[in-house]
Amino acid sequence: MTTADSITAILVTYNTRDLALTALGDLEPQLRAYPGSRIVVVDNASGDGTAAAIAERFPDVTLDPSASNLGFGRAVNHGARGAATRWLLLVNPDLRIDAGSLKALVETARERPGHGLYGGRFIDVDRQTGEDSVAVLPSIVQLLGYATGAAPIARRLGRRSKPRKAAAAEQPTEVDALPGTFLLIETDAWREVGGFDERYFMYSEDLDLSVRIAKTGRRPLFVPAALVHHAGGASSSSAGKEVLKLTSLVTFLRNNWTPSAARAGELLLVAGVGLRRVARLRAHTPDGRWETAWRQRRQWRSGW
Repeated sequence: MTTADSITAILVTYNTRDLALTALGDLEPQLRAYPGSRIVVVDNASGDGTAAAIAERFPDVTLDPSASNLGFGRAVNHGARGAATRWLLLVNPDLRIDAGSLKALVETARERPGHGLYGGRFIDVDRQTGEDSVAVLPSIVQLLGYATGAAPIARRLGRRSKPRKAAAAEQPTEVDALPGTFLLIETDAWREVGGFDERYFMYSEDLDLSVRIAKTGRRPLFVPAALVHHAGGASSSSAGKEVLKLTSLVTFLRNNWTPSAARAGELLLVAGVGLRRVARLRAHTPDGRWETAWRQRRQWRSGW
């Protein structure tokens, strides 16, 4: 039997020992308010002692160490398997969870059921902005801005896309997509769509989940009162992260767009990477993120 308001919180870790211990320290006391809840940590074969440290510091956590790196989506699916709770909660290990944030997320979900996904506001600790709290679904117009360099210019001029405007909201707001950073999921909705698509190793699986959830008639809800602080990219290098993101974005386009539109979107991605690579050549960064992404364009254009 599902306990009212019970939660299965899932953390996927990969060489984030100290960050994960801090995140668990924030999460565990907030989760005690919901009887029947549990924390599951799926460790993706960390080499820094993450699993051992968690087992020692948090003995009540269900620890599931993997012999290999499963990627994010597959690891979450593994952690969610057999969950008998009302909700699932995805928590990045590089978060600081403000006091009361989980309560704000759960109370909003209880008062406004049927949205499937409920995401909190997260402040990027480097940039001190919360604009990425609402995910951006790619479109031809958005990718044109990326390819031509018009998007960053528009941002400097104060223009904001619809998702960026939504991320500045002070009240719960329906959106097209939410990132998996701090995400409460109705377990019934998760089961209906089959969880994450495991073709994505990392990145864009949350976009894909949002799209599939929306097809069931549910609309993701952004909950700004559920505040967390996000280090971002703690388990991947800048260059490696960019290649992973591009690989996943190509996969998303092919899975959700017509073949001709996906092809056009892919070419715009190539143009955008090329533009940024040329711009960075003057800075003499041959091993930087854009030079690496350009060199590996055949790889990421293949998708997952």
